[in-house]
Amino acid sequence: MQKVKAYVRLIRVYQWTKSGFIFLPFVFSTKAISLVTEPFADYSLVILSEIAFAFFGFSFMASAIYVLNDWKDRELDRLDPKKKKRPLASGTVSALEGALIGVALAVSGLFLASQAGTITAGIVLAYAAMNVFYTYYGKNVLLLDVFIISVGFVLRVLAGAYAIEVEASPWLLSCTFFISLFLGFYKRYFEISNAPAEPMLGGQYRRESLKSFIDISAGLAIMTYSLYTIQGTHAGSMLYLTIPFVVMGIFRYYTLLDTPAEIDGNPSDVLLADLFLAFVIFAWVAVCFGLIFYFEYLHA
Repeated sequence: MQKVKAYVRLIRVYQWTKSGFIFLPFVFSTKAISLVTEPFADYSLVILSEIAFAFFGFSFMASAIYVLNDWKDRELDRLDPKKKKRPLASGTVSALEGALIGVALAVSGLFLASQAGTITAGIVLAYAAMNVFYTYYGKNVLLLDVFIISVGFVLRVLAGAYAIEVEASPWLLSCTFFISLFLGFYKRYFEISNAPAEPMLGGQYRRESLKSFIDISAGLAIMTYSLYTIQGTHAGSMLYLTIPFVVMGIFRYYTLLDTPAEIDGNPSDVLLADLFLAFVIFAWVAVCFGLIFYFEYLHA
């Protein structure tokens, strides 16, 4: 049982919440309406299966990248007070086991993604290639590291869109990119608040500059989302009523900037640890779908 727990910790199942971005094109599409109105129709079951394949395919591949990162840095992690407890660094999982698990996850992830379509599989493969580059080089380059992470979230949205064959609005992609930048710089802020900033190619992060990056990214995220609700695909569905949820969620993150170090600034950790934030996100999704359903189905 301890070994199983170590495997679960290694693949970071809790990080699969990030793959929730895959569902955004579904939430903002009329296919969500079809699923609600005819949940047992063949068409609806196909939609569910395709988005499920995309979600688990992306999640498995992301876990493979986490394993690769831990496998590569296992010697260095042993010198870190916190990271030394990771399964590979602590020796709970051997290097060979880690390598086999990583390969199995990558192959399984690509196979699952291929069930949602060739393009979806291609996006997952591109994500994997980008993150291999990130693991061995990109994470050591100032700014590039966070931008790569943000592109990863955009690829999640694209994967979700192609899986169910809907268009990913440029507004939605832009908003995803900026909110991901916000979350990425937010995490870096926490990291250097709890430990000295590591030298990187191009310099090193500083609290003052990161606060500015966080402010700019948050402002751009709110602006692009607001424009999306007013001028985007569902401009007639009064989605601008959901702007307060987005603003509230971002402001909640701001209030957590000075919380204890155990939250660590990781978006997944914060989401799971903060019930208020989880409620805001759930309410935002529910209201978005409710407005689209009301104006584009009931009053179509």
